[in-house]
Amino acid sequence: MSNKIKILKDQLNQTIWTDNIEKLKPYLYEQRGNIQGKSSLLILPKNTADVVKIVKVCNKNKIKIVPQGGRTGLCGGTIPNKNGEEVVLSTEKMNQIIQINKDRFYMVVQAGCSLSSIKNKAFENNRFFPLSLPSESSCTIGGNISTNAGGAAVLKYGMTKELVEGIEVVLPNGEILNSIKNIEKDNRGFDPKYIHIGSEGTLGIITKVKLRLFPKINKKVMVIVATNAVENLINLLNYTKNQCYEYFSSFEVNTNIGFDLIKKYYKDIPIPFDNQYSWYAIVELCSYDDLDLEKKIKNIINNSIKNKLIFDAIIPQNLKQYNNIWKTRELLSEAQKLHGKSIKHDISVPIEKIPLFLKRARKCLNNFPKNNILTFGHLAEGNLHYNISKPENMSNSVFNKLHDKVNSNIFEIVHDLGGSFSAEHGIGLIRKKEFKKYTSREELIIKSNLKKLLDPNNIMNPGKIFN
Repeated sequence: MSNKIKILKDQLNQTIWTDNIEKLKPYLYEQRGNIQGKSSLLILPKNTADVVKIVKVCNKNKIKIVPQGGRTGLCGGTIPNKNGEEVVLSTEKMNQIIQINKDRFYMVVQAGCSLSSIKNKAFENNRFFPLSLPSESSCTIGGNISTNAGGAAVLKYGMTKELVEGIEVVLPNGEILNSIKNIEKDNRGFDPKYIHIGSEGTLGIITKVKLRLFPKINKKVMVIVATNAVENLINLLNYTKNQCYEYFSSFEVNTNIGFDLIKKYYKDIPIPFDNQYSWYAIVELCSYDDLDLEKKIKNIINNSIKNKLIFDAIIPQNLKQYNNIWKTRELLSEAQKLHGKSIKHDISVPIEKIPLFLKRARKCLNNFPKNNILTFGHLAEGNLHYNISKPENMSNSVFNKLHDKVNSNIFEIVHDLGGSFSAEHGIGLIRKKEFKKYTSREELIIKSNLKKLLDPNNIMNPGKIFN
């Protein structure tokens, strides 16, 4: 393998690669520290031409490539394998905003642009890009597209695939597939860009993207509500949809257990309602026009209290309070990381079956105290993060041995209820077994054949998703 790497280095400009061990280290770890890989070469292309040259040399010499964006994924999809035979290709230097067209509401950017830079550029031009993730300052749009990221705005704007108008991809043979066009309608059969959205770098390297923009939000109002049953939140969700569907932008749920974690690790963040209730939801409405959304949200609150869907509600009175309320949701993953080991699940279940899921899941977790089970997430899409923390009196070895059994039990319940074991985090390294188990034979054949067709030498992110 070392001879092949030497061939690659000899054909590339020395300014775009490094084999320095210390510089390589940050690119070999999954952000939560659970997965570590090996590689002897990091490549940092600056443009599509660089990527084309890299991929052509790698394909000819059967050198395997692990594409990386901001490395914020949670399934190990950007981590090289432990054999050290793969080179790492990071798009972080491909971070230019190429064009923004205000009149036609789109932006063209390189794949290594951070999500925050895209959102800021849109804002500067009186436009809005709605993808909203806690990691937006470090995640890249290429990575967002490769994993079809979700986030807090899916209710109104959909997953990342709904925000992509075109992509430029360097295929495994080094050729360019470019679907970035200046026309709205192009109905020449199926659109090949969609096979790359969510493909986690296994079918090519995204180099440029055309993104859909929206008018800048002119009015926004938020409330956090409290109740003692998830069924009440589902009824509140349905009621809010019926009252103001077109303005409904977020519906994020949390629990008293989540609030306890925030209180413990972020002492400067006030905890709403003194955490007197079991379930909480952040409800947000937004509009491009100067509408009286305060009146709409107050009507929803008053009627929901009257009908005993919720017991209390807080509308933030200033920006600081607004931000602090959102932090009680956005910092949950980090708070649980600070708390210690946990078994995490990113699942989706039909919304009406969520109470049944929670009941059945709790029954199969009788080894764990109630306060060690954290439930939060995007209820409006049926997407829950269902995480189990290690009890204080349980050893790491015992907890680790329970990991596979807990996963198996939870995923069986999800599957039985017609849900998915991966709502938005993807497959990567850690969910390959579930991918094969819970995917139909027909779907597996189609996806596997596409991989073989586009990447016969299996150089693109090998060992992820498929094998």
